Amino acid sequence: MQHSYKYIILGGGMAGANAAMEIRKYDREGTLLIVTQETDKPYYRPPLSKEFWTEPDYPKETIYYNISDDESIDFLTGTTVKKINADQQTIEIESGEIYQYEKLLYAPGGAPKWIDGLESERVLALRNLEDYRNLRKLAKPRSKVIIVGGGWVGAEIAAGLKLNDMDVTLVFPNEILNEKRLPLMLAKKFQQRFVDIGVSLINNAYADSYKVEDDQVSLKLENGAVLKADILVVGIGLKPNVELAEEAGLEVGNGVIADKYLQTSNKHIYAAGDVLNYPDVIIGRNRFEHEEQAEYSGKVAGRNMTGAEEVYSHGAPLSYTDVLDISIEGVGEMSRNRDDAIIEEVAGGYIVYYLFKGKPSGILTYNVKVDMDKAREILVNPPKTLDELTGMLKPI
Repeated sequence: MQHSYKYIILGGGMAGANAAMEIRKYDREGTLLIVTQETDKPYYRPPLSKEFWTEPDYPKETIYYNISDDESIDFLTGTTVKKINADQQTIEIESGEIYQYEKLLYAPGGAPKWIDGLESERVLALRNLEDYRNLRKLAKPRSKVIIVGGGWVGAEIAAGLKLNDMDVTLVFPNEILNEKRLPLMLAKKFQQRFVDIGVSLINNAYADSYKVEDDQVSLKLENGAVLKADILVVGIGLKPNVELAEEAGLEVGNGVIADKYLQTSNKHIYAAGDVLNYPDVIIGRNRFEHEEQAEYSGKVAGRNMTGAEEVYSHGAPLSYTDVLDISIEGVGEMSRNRDDAIIEEVAGGYIVYYLFKGKPSGILTYNVKVDMDKAREILVNPPKTLDELTGMLKPI
């Protein structure tokens, strides 16, 4: 059986939701279908690792986008797309049904990188609501939890579970927690807060494999050590879901390649969200896995699908974390693998200017709020001398 829609969105995440909302602003009549593997309709994801664990009264129902109740939008939830036939402008789902489109948004996000081991409900990556529900069901006070991965999400989950009276061990590959993103002085401060609340830290460690026996998870590290817990949470990164795009003949390479309008190598197909590889107007071609990137790219792709020709000009998407009493925001390239960094202490916090070839390549704030649009302007038009950077950003 074949169905026909003006717009089809593959992926029910934040990028797909924002695209759908923009399409409805500019085209109220065009038929619109969202296809997602999740059983839930689109929702806002950051609270899964943040407020759901730190704010007992957080209204969980508010995470759903209002498009969930829009009767002009059709949904196929719990549905896997088997194939995109770009020449015929159709998609085929697992049941064999065919859906035709005029414009398609490719926004399926990514799949979590994994560790060798058999599937178990006690081993999960906190990527969606179903993962959260599973973790909430299993995670009780005094439960032993191992978290592998020391990025923002891993750190947030570690802190949240510890604050819920669990025995938490965080395994990460570096000497100091988040030392690849934070200057060493700030990385040490960041790590100390986890020590203060009693999170067990295992540094310079890589996970090798796991097995589950009698409701216990055994995690083997590459150095031969074995850790045991009730639950294992894997947070070692994301692999963009490019397989369908590649099979359809789209250009791929660290994501799906798109132009400044977020149009792929096929003029009828756009890309947005975690899978999008695009020419960032500030730092050049790149792919980001951040909330702001999903929202902004989804909106621009949605508008362009309705006929606009808008350049995606929101450069250097914001990345952030709020964990314990620490608030961090950053734009641009943030890595200690740079020539140097200028650290400015201001208003009880810090502003970090990462440098590359003598110019600011990224800006990060630690426990101080500044205008991040102004930070982006500095990356685009840096001052003539590095001495002028200090004081350019004011606390707000």
